[in-house]
Amino acid sequence: MVDGTPERVCVIGAGYTGIALARAVKEAGLAYDHFEATGAVGGNWSHGVYDSTHLISSKKSTQYPEYPMPAHYPTFPSAAQMLAYLNDYVDHFGLRERIEFTTAVVDVRPLDRTGMAGWRVTLASGEQREYAAVAVANGHYWERNIPSYPGVFTGRQTHSKDYKRPADFGDGGRVLVVGAGNSAGDLAVEAAATFGGADLSMRSGYWFIPKTIFGIPASEWDRVWLPMPVQRLGFKILLRLSYGRYERYGLDHPNHRLFTKDVTVNSSLPYALLHGKVRPRKEIARFDGDTVHFVDGTRGEYDTIVWATGYRTRFPFLDEAMFTWENGQPLLVEHTLVPRYANLYIWGLVAPRSGAGKIISVGAAFLVEAMRAQRLFPIPLSDLVARRVRARSSILAGSAEILGRIKLLRRAIRIHARRARLLGGGLATWSVRREPPPASPNGQVKVVDKIEELSA
Repeated sequence: MVDGTPERVCVIGAGYTGIALARAVKEAGLAYDHFEATGAVGGNWSHGVYDSTHLISSKKSTQYPEYPMPAHYPTFPSAAQMLAYLNDYVDHFGLRERIEFTTAVVDVRPLDRTGMAGWRVTLASGEQREYAAVAVANGHYWERNIPSYPGVFTGRQTHSKDYKRPADFGDGGRVLVVGAGNSAGDLAVEAAATFGGADLSMRSGYWFIPKTIFGIPASEWDRVWLPMPVQRLGFKILLRLSYGRYERYGLDHPNHRLFTKDVTVNSSLPYALLHGKVRPRKEIARFDGDTVHFVDGTRGEYDTIVWATGYRTRFPFLDEAMFTWENGQPLLVEHTLVPRYANLYIWGLVAPRSGAGKIISVGAAFLVEAMRAQRLFPIPLSDLVARRVRARSSILAGSAEILGRIKLLRRAIRIHARRARLLGGGLATWSVRREPPPASPNGQVKVVDKIEELSA
C-alpha cells in the first residue's frame, strides 16, 4: 500500500454503473479485478430489455459526461444504440481486457467483523481472492417480482424481463399486462398494437409523466436543486397542462404524493387509453382458469398475463443479514455506504428522476476517494458519515439533489482525510491483513473528535 491507497479493489458487474466505476478506479491508478457473470458488457441492456425499448431519459442526461453519445443518436436512443454505446465506452477507455467474463461471484465476506481488514471473494469456480475493497454493481433488475393471487390461471404467463418481442405474447390475442411502471405501459401499448387491444391492471393510481414537456425531455427539467414542495408544485402544474386530469383517461388519481414513489414516463400510453386501445383495469382479486376477477367485481378472459411488476433487490453473494431492510430495500448512507461496514460499496442502487450519466461519473469519483480515505480512519467511514447523514432505504432521488450531496460528501471526506493524516500518523499505512494492527487509543479519539468538530 502506498499513500493510503487500497492494494486491490474488486468490482462486481459490467453494466451501466459497473463499467463507469471501473474507469474511475483505473484512472485513479488503483489495482482492481472486474467480474461479470455473463459473457457481455451492458447488464440489463444486454440481456434484460425488449427489442422495442428506448430510453425514457434523454441521451443528454443519460450519457457519461466524459464520453458523449454519438451526435447522430436521437433524443431517446434505442436499446441497441445504448448497448453499442456502452461497448464503445468500454473499448475507448481500455476496460474490456480487464473484465473477467462468465465469472460469477458466489460469496463475499469480510476478513474481520466490519471489513476494515478487507474482504474475501469466492468465485463460482471455487477460487478465492482477497481485496481491500469491494464495489457491488450487480444491478437491481434481475430477480423477478411476481405477486400471488388466489386461484389458478391456466393461460400463458411471462415476466417483462423475459419478454423480447410480440411473439412472446403467445398465439392468443387476449393480453393482460399487470403493473403501472415504464415496462407495463410500453408492453400494454405493444400488445394493443399487435392484437388491436389489451388490458392493463393497476393496483392503484400512479403518476404518469410525458417524455417531453413543451418539447424538452422530462429528464432535463431536473437540473437545479429546489425544495421538494416547490418541485412538486411545479411538476403538478406542468402535468396538468400536459395531460389534464387523469380521470379523462380512465385512470385513478394517484393515492400518494408525487416523487414519493417512482413515476412512469410514457407518452404512448395516454394516447392508447384515449383511443380505447388499452383498457385500464383494477387490481386482480383472483384467478379462475382463463378468467381474471378484479377487485371492483369485473372480470375478463385472457390468453396471456404479462407481469410487469418489477424486481426484488438482492445481493445473493452477500450475507443479507448484514443489511437492515425496510420496504424491500437496504438502509444505505447516500445509496452507497453500508452502515457498520467498511470497504463495501453498493453501487447503482438509485433511481434518479433524470438520466443517471452525470450521477454515475461524479459518484464513481466519490467512491474512489472514499476507498482511499477509509484507510485513514479506525472505524467504518459509513458510520462517520451516518453521524450527520441518516441512512435511508428509498432509492428515489432528484439528480440535482444527489449531485449536491455528493459534492458536500467529497469535500467533507477530503477535509477529514487531511486532518486524519495529520493526527492519525500510522493509520495511513495500514495494509490488508486478517485484523488491522491496534492504533493508539488516544490517536483514535483525536481523529474522531476532529471529524465531529468539522462536521458540526
